Amino acid sequence: MFRKILVTYSEKLAEKHARTVDRVKSLLKGRNFSVVKSYELCEDNFKDVDLAITIGGDGTFIRAASFIRSNSTFILGINSEPEFSEGALASINENELDLLKEILDGRYKIISRERAKVKRNNLLLKELALNEVYAGAANQFHTSRYIIKFKEKSEEQRSSGVLVVTGSGSNAWYKSAGGLPFSYAEKNLKFLVREPFSGNRVFKPKLLCGEIPEGEKIGFEGKRHSGGVIAIDANSVYNFNSGDKIEIELSGCPLNVVVKED
Repeated sequence: MFRKILVTYSEKLAEKHARTVDRVKSLLKGRNFSVVKSYELCEDNFKDVDLAITIGGDGTFIRAASFIRSNSTFILGINSEPEFSEGALASINENELDLLKEILDGRYKIISRERAKVKRNNLLLKELALNEVYAGAANQFHTSRYIIKFKEKSEEQRSSGVLVVTGSGSNAWYKSAGGLPFSYAEKNLKFLVREPFSGNRVFKPKLLCGEIPEGEKIGFEGKRHSGGVIAIDANSVYNFNSGDKIEIELSGCPLNVVVKED
């Protein structure tokens, strides 16, 4: 049984979304739970929480997941508008709320979604990436400039930025950029250089994609004077400019997701 539950929901104005939030609250009556809007979330909201329930779409799920850094906190996503939201990370949708009571009574299973950790200038960032880490220019119409380091090789590149993804993220931006999806449970990451520039003299990139197994990492060194960023799940953004160095690898702390029984 879950001892302390946190419910968080997106700022959608749709009537169906509001009804879903109200019904979840009703189903939780008699249990120890709190409710917080997604944009108001902070670390204190997750203290001693063993189940976080998100209501909305994948963005709400990802934001809540960014605060979960313990294997003892589970998460369950409810897609409140399945006709408009892909809900790739959701466990159930608003038409399946009867299953929520069963889940709360203990009839569920857990799947583990691998995540990535990022070290910037030798300091470990607190956020874990559920989907992807983007390294490159903040403005997509500017050229990303960096040195990529992978498997004892390195080269300076110009491109539209690099994506380092988990299996969960491989069905999103990475797939749209031409990458092949893989399982959320695979203990490896993959990287993809977006629109690499290849010239006749200076730039002839070869480190364009690859797999980063458990225990290995990929590194980058910034070469832009300004305007470079690292974006974790399009949620947390850090500067990535000339001299900044980052390393990305599996976190060793997967996200434990509650899903309905088969």
